[in-house]
Amino acid sequence: MKLKIRKFNQKGNEIFSNFVKNSKREFTSKKKSKFKTPINIINDKSLTEPINLAGEIDVNKTFENAFEYAVYINDKIKDIDLKKYRWDDGLFNWISAALFPNFFPGIRSGIDEKRVFLSDVSKSKWRRHFARTLWEIYHVYGEASLCLLFKETNNFSDELETVSKSPIMFSCKGIVEAYSDMYFKKEKGNTGKQTYKRGEVADFRNFIDELYQLELNLDIFRMSKNQIIAKLNVAFNDRVKKNK
Repeated sequence: MKLKIRKFNQKGNEIFSNFVKNSKREFTSKKKSKFKTPINIINDKSLTEPINLAGEIDVNKTFENAFEYAVYINDKIKDIDLKKYRWDDGLFNWISAALFPNFFPGIRSGIDEKRVFLSDVSKSKWRRHFARTLWEIYHVYGEASLCLLFKETNNFSDELETVSKSPIMFSCKGIVEAYSDMYFKKEKGNTGKQTYKRGEVADFRNFIDELYQLELNLDIFRMSKNQIIAKLNVAFNDRVKKNK
């Protein structure tokens, strides 16, 4: 079933919030383990508003990974006024509802409501929201974001958590590209695998620590991946060579 993307109005957000809370209760009580898209909510004109130039989405669609989802949604909303809608909770709650089975329950986060419902009074928590953050990562980094979006749509990795909440990471494409060169290997199609284990020399957490040290003396936000890697200690450069 295909529907043109819309946004929830205030009442729609309230109804969807209740739907999420009820889904959480059903999952907790083990009444349900799989959930369906609430078609009656997203298709109710009294609960939603149209968005000019928005595309259609298939509400039955499933995705191989978060990258595939992000590419798909980006294509559907690329022509809308993002200055107006980028921080619109009604839009991303509608998308979350329309593709609900892709996001709920979460693999690691389980029934965390913030993963599927945005509140306009707590924008600091928006980074936890699957539908919006996965799209935002792709919107900012494009093809380079595969290294962060290769897992399932309902699975936030430690690395994705760090990037989404860290200004130093989220503002610099060179950092993400450097991360990809050191810790990720692309495989067939838009898939791949992480190539390090926590606790190894020059692991991801060491990388973050190094970045904060570099930031004290360098404008890393303007640096390319090669410039960033060149400033890291030799262990990181060795990792790049081994990862090729």
